[in-house]
Amino acid sequence: EFGLDPRARVDHAFDAHHKTALAARALVQQRFGRAPDHAYFSGCSGGGRQGMMFAQRYPELFDGITAGAPAMRVASGATVAAMWNSQRLLEIAPKDASGAPILSRAFSPADLDVVAKGVLQACDAADGVVDGMVQAFPQCRFDPAVLQCPPGQAQGCLSAPQVSALKAIFAGPENSAGRALYAGQPWDPGIVGPNWRMWVLGSSTTPQPDSRYVFLMVDALKHEFFTPPDPGFDWRRFDVDRDPARMMWFSALYDTYEDTRLAAFRARGGKMLFVHGVSDPIFSALELREYYDALAANHGGVDRAQGFARAFFVPGMNHCSGGPATDQFDSIQAMVDWVEKGQAPERIVASALPSNAWFPNRTRPLCPYP
Repeated sequence: EFGLDPRARVDHAFDAHHKTALAARALVQQRFGRAPDHAYFSGCSGGGRQGMMFAQRYPELFDGITAGAPAMRVASGATVAAMWNSQRLLEIAPKDASGAPILSRAFSPADLDVVAKGVLQACDAADGVVDGMVQAFPQCRFDPAVLQCPPGQAQGCLSAPQVSALKAIFAGPENSAGRALYAGQPWDPGIVGPNWRMWVLGSSTTPQPDSRYVFLMVDALKHEFFTPPDPGFDWRRFDVDRDPARMMWFSALYDTYEDTRLAAFRARGGKMLFVHGVSDPIFSALELREYYDALAANHGGVDRAQGFARAFFVPGMNHCSGGPATDQFDSIQAMVDWVEKGQAPERIVASALPSNAWFPNRTRPLCPYP
């Protein structure tokens, strides 16, 4: 409910983080008698948004910033997509005895496994090795219509409504005039990851959804992203023609997607690392790809942009971690070596945990886009 307080909204957007950073420096100065030699910021999701915010609003504070799955348009586009996706899934979800849809059952684990195998068949080999991972995700072209059940078959395939819902979700939300409201999603076998299901479908066996789209994003939408706040809003009635306009005032304070230059941060010698899971179900990897392409164009091309900013995409990884991915890596050490030794990261070695259900102990290099 802090979102009902206009001052608290500004604090949450940027001011509280700035004051925290200044307080930390004051504590270091008091304890050690001098300021730190270098300062680093690393975060994912909301932390990734904060990293971008620091680079844009307070570029003097950090020498190196790692922004994972940066929530660049969370107060506008990504939340619109969460509502859009939930509505499309609710339309096809099986109903209980009273006729109420159960969101989590729109796709079973077996259904999502069918999708993952279809994506792998279409796109795995494009990167030069068939290994259960889609490294060349920009080249992946997949149509879920190939998975639709033929007459007389009910298993190992998808229903026509499921195919339609997938197409709408991965294409991204649009208004009635056909204008895109957020980036779509890249096709990736990480759709089988528990993290993906947790965000998109949840596990509730009742008509009360528990997906993170609903229980996390809806409260933020009602109390903070809408101006003025609308605590009684029903997400099931989210209107793609009217409601996005209610999100733009706060987006101007909170979102970070519009600054595709980071000019002051670069001018003072700052270094930026972006890291994003290709199968992130809330913040699209395609959004970061578009952002980095624009950043590179504004600095004379990829070679020049990579002098201060690099982007690493993690195939199979869901939101910040999880999925059929090598999702364990030390981006902080890579940043320290870049800032303090001048060693720009040509690769970051990533691994999968021994407990990874798909690739236990696998290692793969993450390479800077493109």
